[in-house]
Amino acid sequence: MQTRPIDYLLSSLVLTLIGLAAWSCAAGTSYLATRPVLGPYHVLADALVFLLAFGAFAALAAHLIRRLHPLRPGRHAMDMPLFTAWKLYTVVHEFGRGAWLPFTTVFARPLVAALFGARIGKDIALGGMLVDPHLITIGDRAIIGQDSVLTAHAITSGEIILQPVTIGRGATVGVNAVIMPGTEIGEGAVVTAGSVVPPGTRIPPRELWGGVPARKLKDIVDAATIRG
Repeated sequence: MQTRPIDYLLSSLVLTLIGLAAWSCAAGTSYLATRPVLGPYHVLADALVFLLAFGAFAALAAHLIRRLHPLRPGRHAMDMPLFTAWKLYTVVHEFGRGAWLPFTTVFARPLVAALFGARIGKDIALGGMLVDPHLITIGDRAIIGQDSVLTAHAITSGEIILQPVTIGRGATVGVNAVIMPGTEIGEGAVVTAGSVVPPGTRIPPRELWGGVPARKLKDIVDAATIRG
């Protein structure tokens, strides 16, 4: 991936501003609350406040980046401003998500993903990592297995490809599976553990797919259908 001096400059500037804003919040909280209440033990609480604030300001910055320069799906040359904006968004997202890791239980992961732009349904289980969350949609009661990766971008020679990833209602992505950009997984479909779903794949509802690259293994028949 091409990296230019402007990338370092922009990333350093934005992360510094986020850090200063977070430090201001931590300092204010320390002066008004943690120092008077906790005494010499306020340092730990101040550090936690700093991390929380850093993540919050990073989520806000990521939103502003997308508003100022929408990261639209398509094929984009690496010398275009969109690529620079995408790299800045990615750095801010990674640092912000990292700052929240001490607070991100498995139950909080969907909220963190939503704050960085993902469209998250109800009652999902999110054990994997979302790359480019602003282009990822996960339906109600979907399961994203531990250490799986959903990515909405691919980089080839000279260009970046951005395509949405959609996980349907009640679908399951297995442990360590990789879902590439442009993939649509239908309602109730299952991708087995360790599979790699190539870019642009359409998995119909209620089908079991697996392998590298992933292919259809069989239809999924539920108990209600058998009883009918």
